[in-house]
Amino acid sequence: MTPILKELPQLVADNVISAQTAADIQRYYATKKVPESNLLLSVFGVLGSALVGLGIILIFAHNWDDFPRITKTMLAFLPLVVFQGLTAYTLIAKKSNVWKEAAGTLLFFAVGASIALVAQIYNLPGSMGSFLCTWIVLCLPLIYLLRSNALAILHLVFITWYAVEVGYSNNTQPYLYLLFLAAIAPFYFELIKTKASSNITAVMHWLIPLSTIIVFGSFVNDNFRYVAPLYMAFFCLLYAIGRLTYFYNYKRTGYTALSEAGIIFVLFVGTFLGFWDEHQYLYPSISLCVTFIAVLATAIFLTTLNSKSTKETDWILWAGFAFPVLFLISYIDEGLATVLGNLVVLALGCIIIKKGVDELNFRSLNFGLLIVSALTICRFFDTDMSFAIRGLLFLAVGIGFFAANYLVARKKRINS
Repeated sequence: MTPILKELPQLVADNVISAQTAADIQRYYATKKVPESNLLLSVFGVLGSALVGLGIILIFAHNWDDFPRITKTMLAFLPLVVFQGLTAYTLIAKKSNVWKEAAGTLLFFAVGASIALVAQIYNLPGSMGSFLCTWIVLCLPLIYLLRSNALAILHLVFITWYAVEVGYSNNTQPYLYLLFLAAIAPFYFELIKTKASSNITAVMHWLIPLSTIIVFGSFVNDNFRYVAPLYMAFFCLLYAIGRLTYFYNYKRTGYTALSEAGIIFVLFVGTFLGFWDEHQYLYPSISLCVTFIAVLATAIFLTTLNSKSTKETDWILWAGFAFPVLFLISYIDEGLATVLGNLVVLALGCIIIKKGVDELNFRSLNFGLLIVSALTICRFFDTDMSFAIRGLLFLAVGIGFFAANYLVARKKRINS
């Protein structure tokens, strides 16, 4: 029984609500449809389906060499036929979401197993990239047919695998990845529209930016010195997207968290003289991409300035925008670019520390202290300072950690 129904007699007795209101509440909960599935059942259903699929494959593999070719072919298609039947039954009988998730997962792996087995039986030529591409294309309609969250996640995982295989292993731009990513967009936008606060939507908010960050470098197979400005522009774009009004109710999404980490990482790379000590030439195509992405990120960011999702200055984003300036300065003086890069990171760390102290936020405080500490450690290895000075610096940072956390904790106790 719903907890509020248990309280109705007491609420009526205390004249908080009328008897008619209590009856209306009881009628409402009596007619309200209770969801048949829950997250836990769906997770175990998907895991169980995956284990069943792997078990079937292992059973076949144990005696595989003893079967004639026709038997092997029939066995290769058997899981596909069985799980297609299960999926059809699930749709016709209008089974619960748990059934759909389990049937879809089983059919997904059955498709891959059938393709691999047929190719092995008849010695069909092909690369891992083409195999993954075929698998993805065949299973893509199942996402919308079953409205399956598990299949959407598997789709993102496998298109990322495909892009890594084609882009990084074979040095070929995986343009089909963009089509595959666009194919999942309607499903993603529907989740945002209808299930904004659900767990699967939160998971997608992490998987999509993670996938794009992993794959982004495969489109620019070149020295990291040339890739760094592109990645910085891309991180700024993701960060600006994460600051849109829609994400205001989310404490943390992959768009902001991953791009924040990426921006700081690239800035740290810029604090080393070795990154700037060779002449940096940006090809026109790369310069155009950097400009386009940076302009797009700036445009998105400007749309958030008057929204409630941007109550304070985005210092991390501004620090990211400073990187192209450092890149231009490196053409004039590599040493100056290095010094300014260190100052940008140091200033960013100090600003985040101050924000943590002002807002009594331990996360911001320790994040800023971590940036300053990491910068100190980096300079420990590439400077000629004496060990005494290095020791004093580490001592100062350590004392700063304890003092700042103690100050914030003390202020919190006083305010409470």
